[in-house]
Amino acid sequence: MISNKTKRNIWFVLGILALASTIDRTIRMIDGETEWWKVCSAAVITACCVKFYLSYRKEVKNGNLSGKVNPFRKF
Repeated sequence: MISNKTKRNIWFVLGILALASTIDRTIRMIDGETEWWKVCSAAVITACCVKFYLSYRKEVKNGNLSGKVNPFRKF
């Protein structure tokens, strides 16, 4: 079983990579090399990665180091 700290760190790295992709696609859209829907899809993926990271971060701060986490629950 993977700990919540490890999952938090994995989602953090994926969030950074998704953010870099969003920035790259935004620059390419401004230059006219790509279309707007590619930027929107990258932004949605970035938002999901950030949501997962924040969920795991909150659980680790609350002391839940190996329990179940539901990132889609309402706060």
